[in-house]
Amino acid sequence: MPESNSTSAQEQAGGNQALENDTGIPIDAGQDNTQHAEDSSQSQHLYTVQLSTEKTPTAPLFVKQRVSGNDVPIWLRPFFSLRAQLTFACFLIISAVAIIGSILDYQSMSLTYLGFVIIGTIVVGTLLAFALISLLLRPLWRVTDAAQAIALGDLKQRERLPLRLPPQDEIDRLAGSLNEMVTRLERAEEMQLMSEQRFRRFFSDASHQLRTPLTSLRGFTEVLARGAKDDPETAQRVLKMMKSEAERMTNLINDLLTLARLDDSRPIKMEYVDLLALAAEEIEKTRLRSKDDRTISLSIMTEKRLGLQGEAERIRQLLFILLDNALKYGHTSIEGVITVQLDRQNGHAIVRVIDNGEGIAQDDLARIFDAFYRGQHKKSASSNGTSSVGTGLGLTIAVAIVRAHHGTISVYSEPGKGTTFSLKLPCID
Repeated sequence: MPESNSTSAQEQAGGNQALENDTGIPIDAGQDNTQHAEDSSQSQHLYTVQLSTEKTPTAPLFVKQRVSGNDVPIWLRPFFSLRAQLTFACFLIISAVAIIGSILDYQSMSLTYLGFVIIGTIVVGTLLAFALISLLLRPLWRVTDAAQAIALGDLKQRERLPLRLPPQDEIDRLAGSLNEMVTRLERAEEMQLMSEQRFRRFFSDASHQLRTPLTSLRGFTEVLARGAKDDPETAQRVLKMMKSEAERMTNLINDLLTLARLDDSRPIKMEYVDLLALAAEEIEKTRLRSKDDRTISLSIMTEKRLGLQGEAERIRQLLFILLDNALKYGHTSIEGVITVQLDRQNGHAIVRVIDNGEGIAQDDLARIFDAFYRGQHKKSASSNGTSSVGTGLGLTIAVAIVRAHHGTISVYSEPGKGTTFSLKLPCID
């Protein structure tokens, strides 16, 4: 037993000794194992993003999809075409017919003459079949060439498709299907391009809108740092302006979050909504916010129920946006009138928010629902006559709410005669 322990100790000691590689350089086995363990531990927490080496295809996609081992020699490839296959089939049929016919009538002619007749019939028949097949396959070749060009991204090659309306054969139907596919691809490409342009414009406008109050806050803090804090009156005025800019930035962020939630694919919370009750509630709130002598009224044009299936808070927000818009841009004097009309037509609830303000210019009318667009020819005024600047997302949010409830929104306005916003939402009773 002592000898065994001594041997084990010697082996362990020998295992911890420095080893030598083929070049004679000593290597510490324990240090090598430690380094290997550290590398393995680091590799478990390391994620490397590799650059994509894929290139845009410059040849038909099926060219690179051949299975290895099934390639055929170049000189044999023409014999695998549809024209060669059909010609070979006709050759077999003509040969069989010629041989059978000659066998049935071989007694009336010599053997040599019979051979020339068989060979001549086969050759002439095969040549005629080849020419006829080439003529019939020409439209299919045009469709194939156009399809390959379209697969490479050249959608303008759709003009090479042989279209005949109404379709007369299978090739016409194939060409029509490809043409419809290209039309949808072009439409999808245009929609994607427009979506990317709207996103870039929206991102740029949002960045600008957020930068404005941040710049103001930085300027106010610099004013305070230069000594304005020592003057109580000046400090109070600066703090009040800082609070206004902070509230403006908060409202902008809240509106951006609202748009993000409405654009999400998640469905809204559906419940029964009494449109009449919501409209009456928002009318009362608008009267409290107006603080002037203008007339704000609710007009009911139908005796039917106006029940909707949707989210009550979103419908309330929609009415608030339109009424707030009428408060900002309508007349602030006693002549000012804001009317909310409720009607029902063809199973849809109709909501009209009408004001008799200055109206919207024709140039602004086309972009009134765009994000951050406040109009180039329109001045807003609050109840006390001062300018009232919003986030520029109110009507954009209104459009998103209406679409989420499967409705429509439109605007009609004439300069000097007022503006009418019309909503059309589906009723459930």
